[in-house]
Amino acid sequence: MVPDLAVDELTLVVAAPFKKNAASSLSLRDFEFALSFDLKWMSPTEASKVRDLAIKSKRLTLVNAMLKPVFDLGNIDIPHGFKPEIDLFKEKTLLGEIIEHISTTTGMALRDIAAKINVKHEQLSDIVDIEVTALLVAREMKCDIDPVYERVYDAIIR
Repeated sequence: MVPDLAVDELTLVVAAPFKKNAASSLSLRDFEFALSFDLKWMSPTEASKVRDLAIKSKRLTLVNAMLKPVFDLGNIDIPHGFKPEIDLFKEKTLLGEIIEHISTTTGMALRDIAAKINVKHEQLSDIVDIEVTALLVAREMKCDIDPVYERVYDAIIR
């Protein structure tokens, strides 16, 4: 299996309990237990935060009290010795998520994307919200903005 370079860290963390247990669905308890006790990657509290973040970011779905990944587990190859970074548990800002989405799609460094967004925001004389500017940059870079568009719309308009 060829590893997918576009797979982000959260997706690897979410996939690990399913792959470890060779399961297509897990109970909430089994998912959290695998992250905290089997893999020893985090505390049970952090495992709960990862679960919530994965559901919120639509990497997991909860059906009849069972967690199921919304991606194909067969396409995920967890690197040997992989261990998640501690900042994974911090909730990202909407702008941070857009920048990460652009980076994942294009392979461009986060710092370079942030610089592009700042330049574009200055060109627009700061008349639009920075998140809208980030969407414009994403579109210019041929990124699919559908995964974040609705959230930006909700945050800015509603």
